[in-house]
Amino acid sequence: MIRSILRLAAAVALLLLLAAPALAQGQLVITDPGGKLDRAAVQRAAQPLLNRGAEVAVYLVQSGGESDFTNRLTEDGLLRDGLYRTKMIAIYVALDERYSVIGNGDDWNEALAVNDNRNLIRENDLNSGLSSGNYTGAFTSALGAIEQAIVSPPSPNGSLNVDTTPLAAGGLAAAAAIAGGAIYASRRRKAKTKAEAERQLKEAKDGAAALITSLGQRFRNSEEKAQYDRVSYAPADVERLRVAQAAAQARFVKVQTGFDDVGEQLERYEKPQIAQVNASAAAYNQIRDQAQAVATDLVAVEQIRAELDDLARQAPEEIARAKKS
Repeated sequence: MIRSILRLAAAVALLLLLAAPALAQGQLVITDPGGKLDRAAVQRAAQPLLNRGAEVAVYLVQSGGESDFTNRLTEDGLLRDGLYRTKMIAIYVALDERYSVIGNGDDWNEALAVNDNRNLIRENDLNSGLSSGNYTGAFTSALGAIEQAIVSPPSPNGSLNVDTTPLAAGGLAAAAAIAGGAIYASRRRKAKTKAEAERQLKEAKDGAAALITSLGQRFRNSEEKAQYDRVSYAPADVERLRVAQAAAQARFVKVQTGFDDVGEQLERYEKPQIAQVNASAAAYNQIRDQAQAVATDLVAVEQIRAELDDLARQAPEEIARAKKS
């Protein structure tokens, strides 16, 4: 009786062992409306992740952005109530906007969240391929880098946690050399990425600063013109100009304050990390966009004044024509 039970248990254990790979198998979603990807190549690159039970989503669209990425994840069941599924790994690219992002669920944080590693992979593996037009290579390279990060996840101090499976003495030496090379490559890649992030930060800051300086001069010119509004236009028109210019001026003050706040926030970090540098660059770009909106408001004020001036010039001509008739 006991022998029969043991045989049955052994058979069940064997079945579970054989079924384990199938049970762990993940899923792959490929969204490529333009047909720019070699789906078979992407499938092969994603297979190691799928074998780990990952839910992999690959999106290559012509036009989109953050909201489109969120909508697609929601439609594919990978994002619910604002939370990623724990085994989700998603790579999204919108070509027209030059927008790319890598997202992951909590199960992969050790590999992708530490040291902002997913952003390093995005910039060094995904974006480098995209810039050359090799879309399939970009995605397969990123998927391979993600798999490698899971095998040897980064540690918070910037090194790699290398799998130290017992090896023969010669194998240990080779593994040490490989690990050292990997650490060097990782640090070099990180330094290169940080330098690029700092370049983008400077570009974003200088662009926002130049636009704000230009707006400041335009507002001064507009304020000088406003001194003569009461003697040039009807009271109703004077009030319309005053309200429009005051609204534009208020928005401009917010832009200036926001620009200063971004700089002060960055200065609080003694040695800003890549994520903090990227966040500051994004904030400066947002300030620049807000400044451009203010410039549009100011153009509207200047247009009102120009139209009133045209009417003022036309009035004497209308009177003269009336007298002649």
